[in-house]
Amino acid sequence: MFPYISQIKVNNCHTSKNFVFPEIELEEKRHIVLTGLNGSGKTTILNSIASHLENRKQANFDPLRKLKATLSNNPSHPHVKQWQNEIENLENVSLKFLNVTNEFLGEDWDSKDYVISFFKAHRRVKFDDVSTVTKEQDFIDFYMKPKNDRVEVTSQKLKQYLVNKKVYEAFDFMESKANNTNQNKIFFDQLENSLKTIFGDKKLFLEFYKEDFEFFVNFEDGRKITLNQLSEGFSAFLSIIIDLIINVDLIRKSNNDFKFDPNGIVLIDEPETHFHLSMQYEILPLISTLFPNIQLIVATHSPAIISSLKNAVVYDLTSKNEVSDWLLGSSFSELMITHFGLDNEFSPIADKIIGDVRNAIIEKNPQKLKDILLVNQKYLTPSLRLEIESQVIDLESKLQE
Repeated sequence: MFPYISQIKVNNCHTSKNFVFPEIELEEKRHIVLTGLNGSGKTTILNSIASHLENRKQANFDPLRKLKATLSNNPSHPHVKQWQNEIENLENVSLKFLNVTNEFLGEDWDSKDYVISFFKAHRRVKFDDVSTVTKEQDFIDFYMKPKNDRVEVTSQKLKQYLVNKKVYEAFDFMESKANNTNQNKIFFDQLENSLKTIFGDKKLFLEFYKEDFEFFVNFEDGRKITLNQLSEGFSAFLSIIIDLIINVDLIRKSNNDFKFDPNGIVLIDEPETHFHLSMQYEILPLISTLFPNIQLIVATHSPAIISSLKNAVVYDLTSKNEVSDWLLGSSFSELMITHFGLDNEFSPIADKIIGDVRNAIIEKNPQKLKDILLVNQKYLTPSLRLEIESQVIDLESKLQE
């Protein structure tokens, strides 16, 4: 079995110190979600986990022991400060892995046929224009290197990779390489289906203009836009999905198996950044569906994110408590009250309107209710407006009796 993370021990991450989560070590792959107030250590913990995983990918043994030995043997080396910072970062957390009893993580880890990615909170998304075809080996080499802020670079190269795939697809068709043609079709089908889910448009399709090396997203209502015309939210969503699709595609190609679902661990810091509420509900389930053998380690403030992901254990860094499983199936409003500590799920504006309505009803004053409707009309949801109008009718009928 792939060595997924089974437990994280936090040694010293600013305000978070000396505890483990999950409290009971996992016995199977489950996603791990960290929540908590600003400053509770979510990002620091993710950064430390990412350092452990990246160092492990470069060499299949404990990176902390290696760095300490290197520092001890080279006390005058010009990289001493860098090594000390890296050691401090690695010492923030300790990791346990499924079915691992020693430093070596096993053959599944040694093979490199797995995904390790870290998507930071403030993701810059830019799709570079394409003028020619490039070597695919450039992408392979890129994905084998440590990923320092790799997602920003990948999103820039997104169109380049798509253009390469389309051009290679045409060559394979002309050369009657049916197997390769089918493999490219699998790639674009997966991408197109992801776009359909992201935009909520079952008739959407992706179109390639070979004259301009440009891709257009075509919608059911007739709209047609390029990738560079996507909103910030959609671009951020797509950059995460496409980074993983490309990574998986390269692994499948190296194994000559385009049905292969690689294992892996993906860290995402504040996936809600740039996302509309509906996207927050969709992003993690979509990743989990597209890549079923990947474990997600997520830090979030969003109740929508928390409630969207099945097979997850949630840990609150503020209270130092594991969140009950029933919360994962809770509604947004329930989470706002039970987990995030608000008095109710409404905004302060809605609270004041409801309070004014309550007072008007107690006073049996329908005119005051009408004034509330008039003054607050732009803030009222259809259901709240209907409720107030019903109260006006009810009060007026009672006063006429």
